Amino acid sequence: MTFESWIKVGLPAYPVAFTIFAVWLYWGDNPLPLLAPSIAFWGVVILFYIFTHCEPVISRFRALFLIVGETVLWSTASITSHNLGRFLLSKQYTGYVSVLSNKDFLFAYACSLVGCAVGLFHFFKWEPVIMAQIIADRREHAEEQEL
Repeated sequence: MTFESWIKVGLPAYPVAFTIFAVWLYWGDNPLPLLAPSIAFWGVVILFYIFTHCEPVISRFRALFLIVGETVLWSTASITSHNLGRFLLSKQYTGYVSVLSNKDFLFAYACSLVGCAVGLFHFFKWEPVIMAQIIADRREHAEEQEL
């Protein structure tokens, strides 16, 4: 993987980093309700990038199926994270141990981790193909400029 590839996968992770560093470390708030949708959305953005650059290689049906599935995971993580936030404000919340048994926590983080894993899996699978095409396009463009 090139440095450019790591930048491509790292920049969409900015909401995850913001949630961890700003919300948790700087403001001291509980990041659990905000972290799951950010992680799931990272997977959505990565898949969108992959499928906008690999259209001839990947079938449109597969790309559409994965993007819709990823969006459903993100939506589910967002809705259940909202409910998790309400739980954290309730009197039932007694600490991080009580969160682990909450079904909203389990759904939010299961959906977000699956969504992120699918995005990263496809990134590591298709990014070498994309980079090879980019390098070939740059060489072709450089040859055209020399003429």
